Amino acid sequence: MGVAVEVQGVSRHFVKGGERIEVLRDADLVLAAGECVAIVGQSGSGKSTFLHLLGGLEPPTKGQVLVDGASLYKRTAASLDLFRNASVGFIFQFHHLLPDHSALDNVAIPAMVARVPKAVARERARAALEAVGLGHRIGHKPGELSGGEQQRVAIARALLLKPGLLLADEPTGNLDPNTAAEVMSLLLDLNRAQGATLVVVTHSLDLARRFPRILRVTEGRFMEAA
Repeated sequence: MGVAVEVQGVSRHFVKGGERIEVLRDADLVLAAGECVAIVGQSGSGKSTFLHLLGGLEPPTKGQVLVDGASLYKRTAASLDLFRNASVGFIFQFHHLLPDHSALDNVAIPAMVARVPKAVARERARAALEAVGLGHRIGHKPGELSGGEQQRVAIARALLLKPGLLLADEPTGNLDPNTAAEVMSLLLDLNRAQGATLVVVTHSLDLARRFPRILRVTEGRFMEAA
């Protein structure tokens, strides 16, 4: 099942070249468990920073992030590590697959990190690859796969431990329009089938319009988009 997320008065700033840069400003947002949301906005508007906040990668400067009612950044370091590995699936524009490993072994990595027995991890990886339509490519290395297939491997890896929160940052940014549409369809289908809360950052309004809810980041806050 998906997780419920609540962002309360969150701000995030960086200092670059002696200049303070605000990317999120007193942002509030509620995401229901299992919800499916696309986030759009100009480059540098804070979209990727927001995903990092949700995924436990970087804390807010101010405010808090609640996951199923509990403050994410009040966890211990060990608990936060466990949350990132077991409860969050990350998908990035660049898939970050290990080039010398097969699709099966790439997908199995999160389970191996979680100390799942190797045979069980590989069996789960096989099932995850079948779920994204790559059951026939499990032995292939990334260089033997198309860009769309490589991204499907990355999606399978993100889904391996059945996370309650799936975060995708420009997952179709390096794909041609047809392949991008196929990958986005896959994410939407998996959201419906598995129930994970899905948050996708995309620069494509056409792809965003396929989502039941669209949020635009404007001046550091979230606005509902038509």
